[in-house]
Amino acid sequence: MESYRNLEIPSEILKNWQGLIEHIADISSVPTSLIMRLSSDTIDVCVTNQHQDNPFCIGDQESLNANLLCKEVIRSQQPLIIENALKTSRWCDNPDAKLGLISYCGLPVNWPTGKPFGTICILDNKENGYTDSDLQLLKLFKQMVENSLTILYQQYVLEEKVTQRTAELEVVNNQLAKALDKYAAAEQVIQHQKYRNGLTGLPNIHELEKYFNEHILISENKTALMHLRITNLTQIRNNLGLLCSQHITCYVADKLKSLCPEGVYLALLSDDDFALVYQQENENLIVTLMEAINSLLAEFSETVSFQHHYINLTRCIGISYYPEHGNSFLELMHNTSVAASECQTHNRDYQFFDVSLKAELMDRFQLESQLMHALVNEELSLHYQPLFDVQNEKLIGSEALLRWHNPLLGSVGPDTFIPIAEESGMMIEIGYFVLRSAIKQLASWQRSYDDDFFVAVNLSPLQLTDLTLVDKIETLLKTYNVSAKSLEVEITENVFMDDQEVILNVLKRIDALGIRIALDDFGTGYSSLSYIHRFPFSIVKIDRSFIASLETSVVNQHLVTAIISMAKAFNLTVVAEGIEDKEQANFIQRAGGHVYQGYHFGRPMSVGAFSRQYMHNSLNSSLNSSSNKINN
Repeated sequence: MESYRNLEIPSEILKNWQGLIEHIADISSVPTSLIMRLSSDTIDVCVTNQHQDNPFCIGDQESLNANLLCKEVIRSQQPLIIENALKTSRWCDNPDAKLGLISYCGLPVNWPTGKPFGTICILDNKENGYTDSDLQLLKLFKQMVENSLTILYQQYVLEEKVTQRTAELEVVNNQLAKALDKYAAAEQVIQHQKYRNGLTGLPNIHELEKYFNEHILISENKTALMHLRITNLTQIRNNLGLLCSQHITCYVADKLKSLCPEGVYLALLSDDDFALVYQQENENLIVTLMEAINSLLAEFSETVSFQHHYINLTRCIGISYYPEHGNSFLELMHNTSVAASECQTHNRDYQFFDVSLKAELMDRFQLESQLMHALVNEELSLHYQPLFDVQNEKLIGSEALLRWHNPLLGSVGPDTFIPIAEESGMMIEIGYFVLRSAIKQLASWQRSYDDDFFVAVNLSPLQLTDLTLVDKIETLLKTYNVSAKSLEVEITENVFMDDQEVILNVLKRIDALGIRIALDDFGTGYSSLSYIHRFPFSIVKIDRSFIASLETSVVNQHLVTAIISMAKAFNLTVVAEGIEDKEQANFIQRAGGHVYQGYHFGRPMSVGAFSRQYMHNSLNSSLNSSSNKINN
């Protein structure tokens, strides 16, 4: 048995599991809920709920030789529901039935490697067929338990690999040092410098053009030009330095050299852009290309290690045909680059060139060129949406939301221009404008109306890579004499797609200032639970998709209740986004949420409108009076 399967579960995780087990037993109205852990000869009670009719205690064991329901769940890796064990010949003598627990509903719980950890199950002392809602809730809690196991396993793997990686890193450093030495030597040779990349030894764009003119133009074979682009190499260089980005370039080059079959011409266009030329005599070029694309995408999905950093590469591939998409080298290169850029913009793995892509690229170029001047031309502004305390319906704060109105383009939605600002690097400057404007306005409201009023501001992934971000925030707070506790910053899970250690350090510095940190769109991501366990969040915002169907979806009702219960177990404040009516608000109040946000209470509005609507009224007045104004 692998050693990680014997890891001790930390008390903090056991405490969280205890809360989950108590919650599911309460919702399902059963006396017993268990998390069982598999050992070599027995299966043990890891966590159990507290109930007068629950016969189990933590540490209880059953031999694997016994007729066990949990053993069957682990063996089959399938859900198992037994309505009444006494009515079945197979299970009538199982140990649970002897204790009076005659019905059972259980799911397997596995380590991230797929190896079994044990089970999560609920049992009843009466016949029980269990509902779909019971099973869905059990599956949700199973995922939460497995997310905790993933965190444990990742910590274990990291510790195990530190020693093993030392020798490998020395080899990598030696190889990189040799590559740099070759690069320095290559600078002495003008001809080599002109036609070869000194770092990788691959042909550069000049050599590629020469090859194209000498071999492709005179050939009758089918020809395709492919661009493989490492789309996050700039971020890697900004975060981890030049040596790391050069290591990545060499890594990709070496992989391509080993992957490319004979007859495929490979070149390096820039440190993050590789060119591959495919020629084929028959009509099966598209088949060859698709096989190559799938192979490349699979190969560069693996993690790359560098000096204790583990880096995930993002990549895209653009493809064009000669002569269909260009009669000259430059035209074909341009169109292949357009396909790769379109692929990168829309987060696709690959894209074949099409003439319509040029029009889309021009639209994007116009949007980006207008956005470059938006700050100088004072086209950007902030709108504010109110936040209300669930308990007393008192206005307590607002969320600052960025808006853009351009004389040529009109009002442009944030979902359209913010990704462009991110990709072009403009988001750091725009983000600083948002912070400065929001903190300045917060200071004005606090001086005139309420010292306890706060403002929430969204931070983008690019802002969190800015090494001066925390210093800028601290300076703004001092400049406008605003307390750090009056500022809240919101982030979404996509910030963790980059180096998590860098993000963690930034968030810890923000938290140390006393600024509250919120995880936005909670519940929609793959590993939200692991993030709130590791990062210094004090607030979670339930995604509006869960709120929208509360009245019609029993599953969503249970999920929202479970999220609120779990957040409370982590001592987190819960904000419910997207509340559209009174029924949704009432549900959140009954479930124990803390803060309301949504059109039912107020839409985003300009500073002036917000001040007139809310700030000029007593902030201690009830929400009803504010809602009446909204309805009027």
